[in-house]
Amino acid sequence: MLLFLICLANAVDLRLKLPARQIRCFGDRLQEKEMIQGFVEGESADYSLKITDTGLNKQLFYTYHELTQKFTQLFNETTQIQICIHNLAHYQMNIQFFYEQGIQAELASIKDLKEVEKQVIQYNNTLQHLKSAQQDLMQLQTNRNEKMNVISSKIILFSILTIGLMIVVTITFTIKAAKVMKQKKSY
Repeated sequence: MLLFLICLANAVDLRLKLPARQIRCFGDRLQEKEMIQGFVEGESADYSLKITDTGLNKQLFYTYHELTQKFTQLFNETTQIQICIHNLAHYQMNIQFFYEQGIQAELASIKDLKEVEKQVIQYNNTLQHLKSAQQDLMQLQTNRNEKMNVISSKIILFSILTIGLMIVVTITFTIKAAKVMKQKKSY
């Protein structure tokens, strides 16, 4: 029974109705090297989430206009925190607030990090495949350009040869025609 109560003390899952333009705050005392994590989710994105270290009077986290707002924070010193949810809408909003601290939060964050690591590896593999595909495309483009240059050179050479041949044929026929005309005049 005692273990069950300790587990309940480390996690909070609340569903609350937050009136329009109202703020609801929760406080907690944390030990050295303790981690917290959780999320807030509303019916719409018209709310903000702020986490403040009241011992240092320092804002640690602030986010707004997201449907689900997640947070994770590690504390190196014993301190007190305040978590505030502010309904920015002009209407009452249903809010879900989940918060956990201590070992459970640490284990959950390690699990989350493993998932993130898997995703990073997948993204890295995808990026490597994209780079490889891009290099293949660049190589194909280079090969195509080289082939086009060879074909262009052949076309230009064929055109020059054709024009040269036409000039030679024209000059030859002109000379022969001139000879034929001279011979006809001499008759």
